[in-house]
Amino acid sequence: MAAGRERSGHAILPVICRMPDVITGLYRIFYDGVLSRLPEPRAVAFGQTLLRTLPIDRLGRFRLDDPRLRTTLGGVPLPNPLIFAAMYYDIRILSRLMGLGFGAVTAKTITREPRPGHPEPNLARVRTAAGPGLVNCNGFQNPGVDRFRRDVATLTHRVPLIVSVAGESAEDYLTLAEALAPFGDLVEFNISSPNTKLVYAWSTRPQELTALLRAAAGVVPKPLILKLSPDFADVNEAEIIPAALAAGVGIVNYGNTRRIEDRRLSQGVGGLSGPEIFPATLANLRRTRARFGDALEIIATGGVDAPDKAVTLLREGATAIGCFTGFITRGPMLARAILQAVLAMRGR
Repeated sequence: MAAGRERSGHAILPVICRMPDVITGLYRIFYDGVLSRLPEPRAVAFGQTLLRTLPIDRLGRFRLDDPRLRTTLGGVPLPNPLIFAAMYYDIRILSRLMGLGFGAVTAKTITREPRPGHPEPNLARVRTAAGPGLVNCNGFQNPGVDRFRRDVATLTHRVPLIVSVAGESAEDYLTLAEALAPFGDLVEFNISSPNTKLVYAWSTRPQELTALLRAAAGVVPKPLILKLSPDFADVNEAEIIPAALAAGVGIVNYGNTRRIEDRRLSQGVGGLSGPEIFPATLANLRRTRARFGDALEIIATGGVDAPDKAVTLLREGATAIGCFTGFITRGPMLARAILQAVLAMRGR
């Protein structure tokens, strides 16, 4: 009888070992056969409902815990260098994501007042030779700081939380950062959204930004991250990053969507995400690391939908990797697959 159980266990073992590949394959079928065929608003609503309701974060298969993956960002310990990029403010979804293998999770960018975002259509799918991606003109749809502050106070941090803020004035950023810093492990100043003109315009006013960062460094008690637009590479590297370092802000999230025209969207323009923008992410990282050396911590974000891309960014000097669209197009096993590749790179 015992021998029978032992043989049964040996028979099950290969299935368990193949489980990540099985889950990835099933998700590919689900994405191509269901999500990709639904109108974008319905696909978003359906996907978020699944994230809220399915307790997949309880399955250890989605995570890879290994001390060799540990890193720090602004002095904050992270279990691994993979960060879920800013997209969700729903506390149920943020909590779920914290159990899906990411080293940190970024909440969606919050503004002082609630914003309904741009009208639909504000999301469209794209498919290029590089693979599937998205283009959006969301417009910072969020519940506003008062509502989010009440909600995020209830969130248990299984991994570090990055709170992200954006405003139309220096006062907005400072007020938001002071309000949300107690509930995050790091605070991100987003000046990179291509869908909101006043936020996007910060990258064209580096002198004002310098004054803001100096003020923020004195009043925000958590490490600050400056989220940069890839559309302003020259200004970023010549003026904005030096200003950040001079103000004591030593972390940049270099990467967001790339502004493109798309007449399917209500605004006629939007932010492109997905593998098409990976070459720019890599080029920006290489230049920035070469110019600023170890003085700067860099979160490289944009186009990471496969393990080899994440490994390349880490080899080229990224402190951490930001990811969102790949999670949607490749599925929830992407984080584990990336971390397995990172371990292999580090000589597992």
